[in-house]
Amino acid sequence: MLNRLEEIKAAIDYIEANLTGELKIEEIAARAYSSTAYFQKTFALLCGFTVGEYVRNRRLSCAGNDLLASDEKVIDIALKYGYESADSFTRAFTRFHGVTPTAVRRQGRAVKSFAPLQLELFVKGGYIMDYRLQKQKAFTAKVGIDCESKSIRILKEGRISDFDLFCLESSLRKEYPGYAIIRVEREDAGDVADFDAVQYPEVLWAVFGCRGTSRDDAREKTIKKIQSEWFPQTGYEPLPGNADVIHVYSGKDGDDYGEIMIPVREKCS
Repeated sequence: MLNRLEEIKAAIDYIEANLTGELKIEEIAARAYSSTAYFQKTFALLCGFTVGEYVRNRRLSCAGNDLLASDEKVIDIALKYGYESADSFTRAFTRFHGVTPTAVRRQGRAVKSFAPLQLELFVKGGYIMDYRLQKQKAFTAKVGIDCESKSIRILKEGRISDFDLFCLESSLRKEYPGYAIIRVEREDAGDVADFDAVQYPEVLWAVFGCRGTSRDDAREKTIKKIQSEWFPQTGYEPLPGNADVIHVYSGKDGDDYGEIMIPVREKCS
């Protein structure tokens, strides 16, 4: 006879294998050798939410990823995850993700990731994580190093966005640790001839919202979840040969919202 954790794990594995099919609580409980009532009570006590909530959150999480990563029609995704109409899917999707499917598809809005449960000696997964996939076009920036003032000066030209500059800063901070970043416009740049042109290729970035009691706490917690949960349960992996991990902050330390940005690619089959 399986021990209790192994029984629950067998039920979770069955749920994960049938997220796009019909799931009945009687069939799920049978995988754990339990009655329906006993299984539901045990699952809720152990995991912190009901079986129904877990199934719904996992399906909506997968639906959000499908909207970002595929060209499937919204109605096809709705039917795939058990919703009989686009309206019922849109209501459930909006309650979970905070945005409509249309906003995700047309505007690239962020969705929430709800990782599958993994039961060992403790419970991990089952959390909600904000993320979006963002294609960053190739760009060129100009950079100058001021050794006297220990600063890196970025010449902002043309229509380089803040996101471009954060990408640039990530690489520079590793090459010049301890240097401050100073952004300057063309008229304030001084001698432009002293600036080196730096090329940055077009890549896909996974952008995760992060929050914590401090910036270090937020970064550590989010990176741990990304590495241990998000990558294993999605179709993406870190881009080989590119170690940039960018942490962008807004607000004051201790009460700030930030973003972790990681270059990714679809997993090789």
